[in-house]
Amino acid sequence: MLILLPPSAGKTTPESGPELDLASLTGSEHSGLREQIIAELQEVSASADALKILKVGTSIEPEIRAQIDFYEQPCAPAFEVYTGVLFEAARFGELDEAAAARADRAVRIFSGVFGYTGPSDLIPNYRLSMNTKLPRLGNVGSTWKKELEGVPGGENELVVDCRSSEYQVWMPASSADHVTVGAARIKAGKRSVVSHSAKYYRGLLAGALVREPNPPRDAGELLEFAEVLIDSGEVTGVELDPSEGRKPARLTLVEDLG
Repeated sequence: MLILLPPSAGKTTPESGPELDLASLTGSEHSGLREQIIAELQEVSASADALKILKVGTSIEPEIRAQIDFYEQPCAPAFEVYTGVLFEAARFGELDEAAAARADRAVRIFSGVFGYTGPSDLIPNYRLSMNTKLPRLGNVGSTWKKELEGVPGGENELVVDCRSSEYQVWMPASSADHVTVGAARIKAGKRSVVSHSAKYYRGLLAGALVREPNPPRDAGELLEFAEVLIDSGEVTGVELDPSEGRKPARLTLVEDLG
């Protein structure tokens, strides 16, 4: 099983920790591009147009300027640096040793700087989204899509895809049982797709999956497994829209407010 996650916009700066070691990260074969992106990010972070290029507000300018010394910033496990709704719901920091090992094998977190990392990979706080256009490299997402094209993964196994479209720069093998995860809300009989709650539900599902010693092996078993969120009262229903020869299938977590 593979679980594909986006990063979170919300991050925390580690108070202390080792400096970045690109060779230690998951996917170290992509260190060359990571170095290029970091080098340009350092230049951009020092420029007068940094906030405009990186599409951020003045409140986080100190974080942007800190990226000038990217390699000197303290690092912490990715699941600690990412502090958004999805990661809060997944509670990776509370995993026991066996579940943490499963998470490191199964979870891939996609990001603008690193392409993807594992949850325990040591990274610094950073600001660079996939939809950023850098002066020399161009669109970060397109750059990573080209880099990751043809990279193997997911062959003949379940791939649970919790990424937003911005971070879908790599797709699993055609033999994968590829399932994307979304959420819907029903209120007064009216159904709507939700995004913020979807992050929370995706995090709950990802956390539950890595805690399970015998995780689901295909989309049908994933549907059955997702019912644990009904039992816990987190959602009121789960639905699977099968691919019917098309990929990926779609798992929807439903919140019925009556």
